[in-house]
Parts: sequence; C-alpha cells; structure tokens
Amino acid sequence: MTIAHVIDVRTRGNTDIVDITPQLLQAVRESGVKEGIVCAAVVGSTASLTTVEFEPGLVADLQRAFEQLAPKDVVYAGLLRLKP
Repeated sequence: MTIAHVIDVRTRGNTDIVDITPQLLQAVRESGVKEGIVCAAVVGSTASLTTVEFEPGLVADLQRAFEQLAPKDVVYAGLLRLKP
C-alpha cells in the first residue's frame, strides 16, 4: 500500500531552516499505517531535505555554512542570464 501526503512549507528564503517533524508525524498518524517507511522529498531546485537533530546550535552552524558556500551578496552567473 502507498499513501501520499503533501506538506506545504513556507520559508523566509535564504538560509531558513524549518523543522517538519510535527507535520510528518501527523501525516503518519492520520494514515493509520502501523508499520512501514516514510519517504519525504522536496519539489524545487532551491530547497533541500535532511535529517538532523533540530536544535538552535546546529541550525546556526548550518546557516553559517550555507552563507559561506553561497553568499547572499554575490552575483551568480545564472542570474546574469536572467537580466535583459
């Protein structure tokens, strides 16, 4: 048996990190399934999904790492092609 459930998540952009554990737990409870595997996926090229211990120190570390990898104030080549 396969059950699909959509979780709509809004972010503030940039390095925003959202804990979706409560929504996943609710979806599992509502499904009535007692055993199985949860498969979660993200639609979109600018989002990602990971499993971490969601705590303030780790969230801050991840946000800092993302900013170092892809700084907000850099003009990226892909964006240059979008300008007239």
